[in-house]
Amino acid sequence: MPPEDFQRIYEHCDAARMPRGLPYSPGVWWRALLTTAYLTGWRIGETLQLRREDVDTETGLAKLRAKSTKGRRDAKLILHPIVLEHLAMAPSFHDVFFPWSHHNRTLHSEFHRIQKAAGIHLTCPKADEHDCTPACHLYGFHDERRAFATMNAGNFTADVLQVLMRHRSYSTTQRYINMAKQMEGITENVYVPDHLVARAGGK
Repeated sequence: MPPEDFQRIYEHCDAARMPRGLPYSPGVWWRALLTTAYLTGWRIGETLQLRREDVDTETGLAKLRAKSTKGRRDAKLILHPIVLEHLAMAPSFHDVFFPWSHHNRTLHSEFHRIQKAAGIHLTCPKADEHDCTPACHLYGFHDERRAFATMNAGNFTADVLQVLMRHRSYSTTQRYINMAKQMEGITENVYVPDHLVARAGGK
């Protein structure tokens, strides 16, 4: 999920109709959820289970409890200030920051609703292998995690990135690093039509 698509999705979060019964709008909930996931690389289950008592809003230190992580190990990291700002926008008396009392399928349906409002329509990489469904043309929650790994592969050492992503295997982290390296400088070789070159040059 490139930044420009994330921005479009973020700007259309008010298209969501759920969750209901909170002291703020569904759009606020979704902007906080998606921003947290995009800037931490957490799995959706981990994000949904983030407890208010496990976040120090002064220092930004957050703890993921072992039962919510795939590796069944506690994890700690410092949240980005922008994540803290979004969490502060969604106050409630719930134990977790992102209460969801609806069916799990509805969570994905609402995410799809937001993306459709944002005009997201992806090309299915397996279109020649199966009959596509609407979901083939939209992002899944795991795409935010992949985006975090790919875009930050050059910002941290491999060891730090492995800790942040909580990959049990170093080879998994290395795949993201290798992909990021392959993408370096790729835009310099992309063909650009003359009229776009002229526009970029202010002609």
